[in-house]
Order: sequence, then structure tokens, then C-alpha cells
Amino acid sequence: MNAKQRKWLALGGALLLLASLKFSLIYRWYGERQAVKPSPLACVAGQPSCDLPGGGVWRFASPPQNGKPFEIRLEGVAAREAPQVEFNMADMDMGFNRYTFVRDGADWKAVVTLPLCVSGSRDWLAALSLDGKRYLLPFSTR
Repeated sequence: MNAKQRKWLALGGALLLLASLKFSLIYRWYGERQAVKPSPLACVAGQPSCDLPGGGVWRFASPPQNGKPFEIRLEGVAAREAPQVEFNMADMDMGFNRYTFVRDGADWKAVVTLPLCVSGSRDWLAALSLDGKRYLLPFSTR
């Protein structure tokens, strides 16, 4: 085997190693994400706010709309790490729609833009991740 072949062999081995590392990280992330099933929140549909377990409130600061930005606030939530929210529709994959809340004074906020659904559905499920726990909040857009 000459030097050029060894070089290509080393490059190929490095690419395979990188690909296997990336696959294992994605597999681990997906497994951890699926391990925590969300608990449904008892919220009134159409109301702009919802009480969270352990204190705090989820509030739509502006009405949720498809295709237009709107703001969600978490008020009175003392989280150790930044909360995240992921949006989907029941029995319909809507792609990657995850947002991380940012501090806004004592509260948290996220500015969200949801895609339009080709079926015309406006019923969404928000999965809120808050300090290792997940909560499911159904809501509808205008």
C-alpha cells in the first residue's frame, strides 16, 4: 500500500468514526427525549393562560396564529435551566418546531412562529420541558 492509499484509508476511517459518533449522540438525545412522557395540563381551551404544576403560569402574551410570530410567557417559574417548548399536531408531524425560552426580568418568554398546516388544522399540542419534566398543553390558533 502506498502513501496515497494510506492517506485515503485514514480519511475514510476518520469519516466513519465521525459518522458513528454523530449517530450515537442523536440516538441518545432521541432516547432521552422519548423517556419522559408529557403530563397533560388541565387548561381551558381558548383561555390565554394556564396554571402550571408547582406554581407559575403559561400565558399567551399575544394570540397564537399560524404563520405569524406570537409571544408566550412563563410567569412565576423558577427554573434552573431555560425551559423549552416543542409544537406538534395530533397524529401529524409538523417538522422541527422547538423554541427555548429566554429570561425577561423575573419571567421567561419565547417568540414563536408556527407553520401553516396544509390540511387547514389549527389544533396544536405544546410540549413544555421544565426542569426535566414535560407538560402537554393543547391549544388552537386563529
